[in-house]
Amino acid sequence: MRWMEAMRGERGQRRLTRVAGQAALLVVVPSLIAVAADLVRPDGLPLVADTDYLGDILVPCPENVKEAAAVALVDLPADAGGMTFIDARTRGEYLAGHIRGALSIPHRALHTGDAKFKAALEADLRPLRGVPGGRIVVCGDERIGSGRDFASVLRENGFDGARYLAGGCEAWRADGRPWEAPRAGATAATVLDLSPDLAGLTVVDARFSKNWRRGHIPGAISIPYRMLSGADDEKLAPLRGIPGSSIVVYGAAVRGEGKDLAEILAAAAWPGVRYIDGGLDAWEAAGRPVEGAGEVREEREAGEVRGERDDGGVSPDGAGGAP
Repeated sequence: MRWMEAMRGERGQRRLTRVAGQAALLVVVPSLIAVAADLVRPDGLPLVADTDYLGDILVPCPENVKEAAAVALVDLPADAGGMTFIDARTRGEYLAGHIRGALSIPHRALHTGDAKFKAALEADLRPLRGVPGGRIVVCGDERIGSGRDFASVLRENGFDGARYLAGGCEAWRADGRPWEAPRAGATAATVLDLSPDLAGLTVVDARFSKNWRRGHIPGAISIPYRMLSGADDEKLAPLRGIPGSSIVVYGAAVRGEGKDLAEILAAAAWPGVRYIDGGLDAWEAAGRPVEGAGEVREEREAGEVRGERDDGGVSPDGAGGAP
């Protein structure tokens, strides 16, 4: 019986060797044919790169060589007399509230070799020409370092001595320093204050449109408030002609976006606008329906602010609840 088992083992070994050889032929032969065909073609792909790797492919990433220094609140006079403040946050965040008298110059993503970027940056910096760098303080969003980064950009562009505010704009506001914000006109509404079908209401999602696509209240319009340039921004076109009392805004509970956008709208042309207290989280917690629900939620939003600024558009269908 042992000789029968030995024969079966040898037969299995030969079968395995044959299958391996066939597989190798299936890989090697077509590859050789493809290489040969490429060699005889006049427009064939080069087998050896003719590009200077170090000179043309490997390009050093631009870096700020003039890092800006931080300045603490305690080192600034209470009235900030003689200082020029720059708010490097998005325009929407500036509209929702900012240091009194601060200029809004949103920090752009750095593409220092791009001619279009350089032209836009030069236009942004034009109001600062003639201001000594040592009298410029930049505030931004401390979580993503926009104040620090833009202060470094200023130093790179001739404003030596420009500094950034430690703790960002929020530190200034929390310390009770002079702060400008829209007059309070928006009111909070709980989920229970709203009918489940939102009849007669236009619902606005103030988060990034990527978050809107991942999950939103049914029928909600996407108007990312951080992307707004002002009350006449075309992104607000879907709300024209709708009374503020028929508009409900929501955002991420941890970011307060719904309240911020509602205050901007109330101070513009939509008095009586409301925002959902607790945002989308409160809506979902109450068991209300959500469209396009995905796995990623607002905990990723800080990363989106850091990596890109979104398209800032309105939802594809451009419609909310019944006006």
